[in-house]
Amino acid sequence: MIGKLILTAIILGGGAFVLLSDSFEEYISPYANAAASDIENIKNDPAIQAKFSQALDTIYENLSKIKFSLSDFF
Repeated sequence: MIGKLILTAIILGGGAFVLLSDSFEEYISPYANAAASDIENIKNDPAIQAKFSQALDTIYENLSKIKFSLSDFF
C-alpha cells in the first residue's frame, strides 16, 4: 500500500512539474535539440545503432527485473 502511494506521488509530482512549470520549455529545449541531432547520427552510423540496441536490451532486462521486484513488493 505504501509503495503504491509513493509511486502515485512521484507520478503526480512529475505531471505537476510538466503542467505547471513556466520554465519547462527552457528546461527541456537543450535536451530536445540534442536528441534531434543524436537521432540523425544514429540513422547514419551502424556502430551507434549496435550500441543503442545493446543499451535498449539492457534497459529491457532491468525493467523486467524491476517488474518482478515490484510484483513481490505490492
